[in-house]
Amino acid sequence: MNVLFLDFDGVLNSKQHYLATKDFKIKGASSPDAADLLRMKHDVNSNNMWVLGYILKQLPELKIVISSAWGLHYDVEQFKELFRMFKLDDSRILGITPRKMSSYRCNEVRWWLADNPDVTNWITVDDHTIFQIEDPEKLNEYTTDSWIGLTMRDAFKIIQHFNPSYTEPVLFI
Repeated sequence: MNVLFLDFDGVLNSKQHYLATKDFKIKGASSPDAADLLRMKHDVNSNNMWVLGYILKQLPELKIVISSAWGLHYDVEQFKELFRMFKLDDSRILGITPRKMSSYRCNEVRWWLADNPDVTNWITVDDHTIFQIEDPEKLNEYTTDSWIGLTMRDAFKIIQHFNPSYTEPVLFI
């Protein structure tokens, strides 16, 4: 099984997006759950979500594990609903990495992998480094630019991690 450990802040949103939309106020939510979903939808950048959709289309067997501080505030069903809002396949979400008091992201990923030995290939996508340079898992880490979040250039590199024969599309202008 192929797994992408997905962070949100700096990946599916960006500092630019935050600065442009920070004054947004949620109005008209019919319930606290609806307000949460509106907040989630607002806090991600639709362009970054589109890029994630591109990755998922290119890698139809790829599964997602949420590896984000967002996992402290939202549950798996809310993440699945967010995916549906952006017309992404919510069945690709397997869960959220476990959290323990003051845990490090690298340990959360390791704990999840230890509980799921059927994973054959994986990558973490985050805007912060997760593993130390000497860690063997460092080869499975991809870091985005938090200012812009997930881009098509990132998508090509992530796809190539799982499919080394993948070549990025050539654009003729």
